[in-house]
Amino acid sequence: MTRWSARPSGLLALAFTAFLAFSGHSSAVAQTPTSDPRPEVTTPAPTAAPAQTPSATPATPQSTRDDGYVLGVNDRVRVLVFGEASLSGEFLVDSTGRLAMPFIGEIPAAGLTRRALEEAIEKKLAQEEILLDPRVSVDLLNFRPYYILGEVTRPGEYPFTSGLNVFNAVATAGGFTTLANQTRVMIKRQGETTETEYSLLSPVTVEPGDTIRIIKGAFYILGEVSRPGEYPFSEGLTVQNAVATAGGFTYRANQRQVFIKHRNETQERKVRMNASLPVQPGDTIRITERFF
Repeated sequence: MTRWSARPSGLLALAFTAFLAFSGHSSAVAQTPTSDPRPEVTTPAPTAAPAQTPSATPATPQSTRDDGYVLGVNDRVRVLVFGEASLSGEFLVDSTGRLAMPFIGEIPAAGLTRRALEEAIEKKLAQEEILLDPRVSVDLLNFRPYYILGEVTRPGEYPFTSGLNVFNAVATAGGFTTLANQTRVMIKRQGETTETEYSLLSPVTVEPGDTIRIIKGAFYILGEVSRPGEYPFSEGLTVQNAVATAGGFTYRANQRQVFIKHRNETQERKVRMNASLPVQPGDTIRITERFF
């Protein structure tokens, strides 16, 4: 009796022990995280958008840098209309100050810089609806000539070159004559109506279109001298030297006073004679007769 009743109790204990063991295993399994068989996906951090690179556009052709040179009559220029050979070419600024160009006719040029002329041609091409977006370049080919007159060996018209001064111009024209004033020069710039006198103690710059006049360096001596007339001027000349050049005083001459008229004056002045009295180019000296 006792043995039969003990078997069920042992079975029950065994079953209870197995239950506890199973429950503990399940709990451990539940606490262990399951691994995800899928690979981990890493989201990249946002990055700044790459800088926009401007699309390449054709470079606009540039004209020769504007140096302030003002075009005038007889200047020769090359006009280049980009992409249009039929509109391009070499042109002379004519006596009216204009360029005669194909398709658009005459364009005023005298008095304009090269850049201003480019803009004028571009505007005309657009206004005439010849080109939608014209681009024009103007280059100077030949400067207008200069003119040299007066006391030089070969007066006339000569081509201008950069860096020209009056001494270069005189040399090109064969040099001074014997009567030339080599210390002063008269120049009329193109566009001006009057001459300006310049000293030649330092080189004087010549500009395109200038008219240079080399004046006489002579002086004139009249009255009571042996050989009155016109004589070449030289630096440092005095009235006493001038009288000697003209052969000296006559016996009737008043040697105490002299009358002098400078080139730009209208009336002569009475001056007391002295050994250092200077003479200027163009002076007229008059020696009067003395009273006994």
